[in-house]
Amino acid sequence: MTYPQQPYGGQGPSEQFPGQTPGHGQPSWYGAPQPGGFGAPPPPPPRRNTAAVVTVVALVVLVLGGLGFTGFVAPGFFLGDGGTAAPQAPTAPSTTSSSVPPSADPERLLEAVVEAFGAQDAKVLEDVACPEAGSAVHKVVEDVAPFRGAELVATRKTSADVAVGAVEVATKSKPEEYELKVVRDGDTWCWTNISRTDVGKTSAKPTSPTSAPTDPKTPTAGGKPVDPAALAAVQAFLDSVNAGDAAKAKTQLCADGIKKPQHVDELVGHDPDLRINTTKDGITAGPKSFQLYLQGTAKGQKIDGHSGNVWVTNYDGPWCVHAFSVVVI
Repeated sequence: MTYPQQPYGGQGPSEQFPGQTPGHGQPSWYGAPQPGGFGAPPPPPPRRNTAAVVTVVALVVLVLGGLGFTGFVAPGFFLGDGGTAAPQAPTAPSTTSSSVPPSADPERLLEAVVEAFGAQDAKVLEDVACPEAGSAVHKVVEDVAPFRGAELVATRKTSADVAVGAVEVATKSKPEEYELKVVRDGDTWCWTNISRTDVGKTSAKPTSPTSAPTDPKTPTAGGKPVDPAALAAVQAFLDSVNAGDAAKAKTQLCADGIKKPQHVDELVGHDPDLRINTTKDGITAGPKSFQLYLQGTAKGQKIDGHSGNVWVTNYDGPWCVHAFSVVVI
């Protein structure tokens, strides 16, 4: 709504000031007051059109408010054809399996070890190795080059605290098979051992004529007879658990071993009847470390093949049980 503008002073030519006589002393509308100070008093100050100001302010507020709302619900409203959108707030990164640290999961740890083989990253291998890892682990850390073509072909958990991975390593002649072992260390997992698993398989390489024949009933590891003292340690441990004598079996554990007394109680609770599997070649990481496979029953279930083993060492004293595994459901 508009209003007709008034002449300066806010009065029309026909209006009079109160008390004036018509036609006498009226001010000039287009010139300055007459000199000498005579004539009519100056016109009153102009009146402000308050209603018009309020109306204009209200319209401006409505327009700005409408633009602000449109810009909020449709951010592209303020963009021209060549405009650039305002930067969006960053979104939180999604969690994937690759973000899981290797030490938190046994399968992820096995994958990390094989990945480090391929990358020839000895630092990673050293970081994930157990403080009490076997000598075979340290040898690989010192010279990882032979494992460049490693591939993880299978993983399995042999117990709540032990997991193994089957690894094939490509060589110029034929693939070599290894077994990686990782164990729980408190709330994390670490790499404790690596061993060849194909050394007892038939090979095209002729047997040395100086090799003495092995008694079929004599347990072997790495194709060679097991140290009698190591064999006696394994047998003594099996005799104790088979008899239900957990207290005696616990005294045969290594002080720094992977398995703890509570694991002995768990095994004895399965009412085991176990013996050394003399038909399956065991694993050795040198003259101070042997792993022998078992057969028999536990918890009423058959134990054979890789489902049972005992690992003995004598790195820091007499032979003792470093770890054992009996898989039952």
